[in-house]
Amino acid sequence: MGNMRKSKEGTQRAVGAAVTAIAAILGIYHFIYARYMLTSAYRHIMIHYLGCFAILFFGRIRVDADREAARGQLLKNVVCLALAAIMLADTIYIYAHHDQYLQAMGNYSAGQIVSGAVYLAVFLIATYMAWGKVIPMIVVLFLLYGYFGSRLPGFLYHGGLSVKRLITYSTTNFTGVFGMMGQITANTIILFSVFGGMLDSFGALECIMNVAMSASGKVRSGGAQVAVIASGLIGSVTGQVAANISMTGTVSIPLMKKRGYPPEFAAAAEATASTGGAILPPVMNAAAFIIASWTNTPYIKIVILGATPAVLYFLGIALSVYIKAIKLGDERVDDDSLPQFRSAATEFFVFIIPIIVLVILMAQNLSSQMSLFYAIIAMMLVGFCKQFRKGRPVKDSLQLFARKLVGGFAGGAKSCAAISIVLAATGVVVQILTATGLPSKISQFVVASAGSSLFLLGVMVAISCVVFGMGMPAAPAYVLCALLGAPALTSFGVPLLAAHFFVFYFGEMSALTPPVAIGCLVASGMAKADFMKTCITSLRLAIAGFVLPFMFLYRPSILFGLGTVGGWAWAVMMIVIFLFTFIIACEGFFLDKLTVPERLAAIAAAACCVMPVYVLDFVGIILAVAIILMHAIRLKRQK
Repeated sequence: MGNMRKSKEGTQRAVGAAVTAIAAILGIYHFIYARYMLTSAYRHIMIHYLGCFAILFFGRIRVDADREAARGQLLKNVVCLALAAIMLADTIYIYAHHDQYLQAMGNYSAGQIVSGAVYLAVFLIATYMAWGKVIPMIVVLFLLYGYFGSRLPGFLYHGGLSVKRLITYSTTNFTGVFGMMGQITANTIILFSVFGGMLDSFGALECIMNVAMSASGKVRSGGAQVAVIASGLIGSVTGQVAANISMTGTVSIPLMKKRGYPPEFAAAAEATASTGGAILPPVMNAAAFIIASWTNTPYIKIVILGATPAVLYFLGIALSVYIKAIKLGDERVDDDSLPQFRSAATEFFVFIIPIIVLVILMAQNLSSQMSLFYAIIAMMLVGFCKQFRKGRPVKDSLQLFARKLVGGFAGGAKSCAAISIVLAATGVVVQILTATGLPSKISQFVVASAGSSLFLLGVMVAISCVVFGMGMPAAPAYVLCALLGAPALTSFGVPLLAAHFFVFYFGEMSALTPPVAIGCLVASGMAKADFMKTCITSLRLAIAGFVLPFMFLYRPSILFGLGTVGGWAWAVMMIVIFLFTFIIACEGFFLDKLTVPERLAAIAAAACCVMPVYVLDFVGIILAVAIILMHAIRLKRQK
């Protein structure tokens, strides 16, 4: 029995090693392709998907040592192997007949249609395995809409698409899964994932945690600021809400609870900060690349536009937890067990070099692929130098570097596999919506319903974005929201990029919005906190994430580059005053407990600052200054 257990454990390790090897090969292939373009664009996407499927299917194979559990797992293993074999055979067929597909011009043979149908079916199954049933159900719903459109009433009506045309749009015509979404994932997102994998493998994410931990001992609210700092920095690399919470929440949540913060507040602080990590450049949860492609805008401009609102979002969270710390009496703690800030910051500084290389190259209008290619090389050089420490043999240093290098390629490919599959599935929806003309019809309907009110239109689009975002990854949620909501906003005269940032932000905020609120769900579980209370607290802490999008509509200059520098500075000042007054009004506390008149004045000031009327701006400023003076004078008299 013992030998059998050891044999099965050995087999499981072999399967894991095989998955890592496949992922590493996929990552290395994309790295080389970025420079040398080894094959045609569509064949490249096929290779990319084949690697992603192999990672997904083989990664779900389990060799269980327990006999009863093994029986149930055997069928799953057989299904995974069968799906992998089917996808391999189908990919080889499409790859080999690539030129015939292009020459067919829509007149595809029965074999090509069957091949496309199988390809689509495996995609739906893989999406279900990776993300659950919500996203495949949405794809199937839109496929049914495409087929039954001729029987639907009102603006939903269209001429209807045959099964053959649905398959053609989804796969064989090299649209759908091979469309814009496939091109972005295979050309850019995978490289950014490899870059992030390198950062993780060579220790950058651990350095970020050390910097955050060391900084926590320097200020009040230090325990909560760990979540704010670490989640922001790590999230700017990973771009994944749940992953952020899993990485930083294990440290920040217990630390906050230890310092006296209620479990719901600890969970909410972690959830809101991790959600913000996904809107912080440079990655922005892969949406930055999609926004750039969709709007035909240089990626570096998207990064610049997204920087100001992301910083303001984190400023709101940091200020909230700081005020809460004062209210709870959470003092600065000097703890010898915390990492030394200088050494932690110095170690982290070297990892900034590849990021600087990336930003500079993109600022020079070099393509995203080539910029990431050279940034990854810079990351390799940094990682190589870090392995050579005093007293370590050269051979050991080289072996350690090689292991971490392979781990970086493999980790990046693994993290990208599931995202690639879900974005490809979203590409099918995009193609069907485009073919049926539904987005323009919905835009006309929403605009007509809103009348002449931009605010009402914004509310309607915001609600739809939150609904679409529930239970979905941010990138595909953004795609659907941009397709269905952004045209309505632009028809009202909202700048194109402001409209896309509006839908992106509200799609992301769905991670904090009940009833799904995946960010709150994960964080509340870790903190053993009440889910709904965590959601309510999160909505308050993340108020900037709900107000800023409306600023994009009324004051687009807050997105640096969409207006004058003066307009940008004024908009930033008003949102900062809003955050300050809103937070102290909610807490009922500033340096001490607020009186009723002070709290009412804070509420009025916050309301004035978000109204796009300059007279009210000045009223808000005067009220904010009055609150500070009244509070300071009262405290001085009490002393």
